[in-house]
Amino acid sequence: MKNEELRMNSEGLGRACYPYALNSYFVNPAALVAILLLWAGCTSVNESAYTPQLVVQGYLYANEPFDSIVVRRTIPIGSTGDNDRVSGALVVISSDAGGDTLREDVSSSRAAGRYIAKDSIIIQPGKTYNLLVQVSGYPTVTSSTTVPFAIHLDSATYRGRRLSITAIDTVVYPVIVDSLQSPSVHLWWSSSSNAAGYALEALSLDPNADTIKDLITGQLQDTSANGRYHFFILSTNEEVLWPQFTRFGLNAVRALAIDRNFEDFILGLYLSGSQFNNNTLHVQGGLGIFGSAARTSKLVYLE
Repeated sequence: MKNEELRMNSEGLGRACYPYALNSYFVNPAALVAILLLWAGCTSVNESAYTPQLVVQGYLYANEPFDSIVVRRTIPIGSTGDNDRVSGALVVISSDAGGDTLREDVSSSRAAGRYIAKDSIIIQPGKTYNLLVQVSGYPTVTSSTTVPFAIHLDSATYRGRRLSITAIDTVVYPVIVDSLQSPSVHLWWSSSSNAAGYALEALSLDPNADTIKDLITGQLQDTSANGRYHFFILSTNEEVLWPQFTRFGLNAVRALAIDRNFEDFILGLYLSGSQFNNNTLHVQGGLGIFGSAARTSKLVYLE
């Protein structure tokens, strides 16, 4: 996917062969799927050996409506085309309660390759969901994820001041952010016994708000993102890092309990450099991510 916006709860631009210097603090997983779309070309200089693969992208969230599964295909380095979306796929989501064959979203040309449910599906915590994708000329893609148990916020503070769990609190962005250790919003949340780990997200809810620019965020390349994640959290309390915020105005700060697929996907990207280890994807017959999480949010107004 060349310079096309990816939409999956936050946005970003992706390029081949790792566009960001990923670190253990914050990344944008929606944009990371774009890395895989040119992965085959990055791992071989022999274009004649290139074999197209399917790339799937789907996230399930406990007690929330199912959103979509996006199906793409890899494209070789040097390709002049950028149409990686795959139409006409058979995409099935199933659990012990039965299966749902998804339909392709035809609301716009940009929605090609995006598959949605015919009826509302509420994702159940603790349940295992299976994905099957079939496209003529490609191997069948399968994956499964067990959704983490639901979590809730216990408390939140800002520079030692207790914040409301339900109301919108105003917080002031520092004049100078030159360190990841600058005090910020701190969240405490309940544990999820079947989660692989935890993460924090800061997500802008006002696309017209002013963009934040400082010494740290100026070094990042995801300037079109609406939010950033902070991964590899093992405890149930952590501080939101100021560089996770992308815009002033209304923001949601979220704690997430993530499954093994989600955790290994991010860890694999962080550790692998440009030589991605397909074993960390938990996707059989293709590439991508089919993962799940439980999340809980609080609203803040950033001045």
